[in-house]
Amino acid sequence: MDNFEKIRAIIHQTTGIPEELITPESTAAQLNIGSLDMTELLLNVEEEFDVIIEQENDIVSVKDIMRCLEMCVA
Repeated sequence: MDNFEKIRAIIHQTTGIPEELITPESTAAQLNIGSLDMTELLLNVEEEFDVIIEQENDIVSVKDIMRCLEMCVA
């Protein structure tokens, strides 16, 4: 399972949004993810990948989460 698939599964588990609606280009606004849900989502991503995401305010899309993960792991 690649990072996108893991993130998509976390988004689904956290918000209940069907996985087929979640793409790398999906934004929080498009998926109706509020700020509290986004905070919980990022905490779940941090836990799953064992990283700390420091650029939380810069994240607006699934692709942004993937980019932050790459920066944390690099």
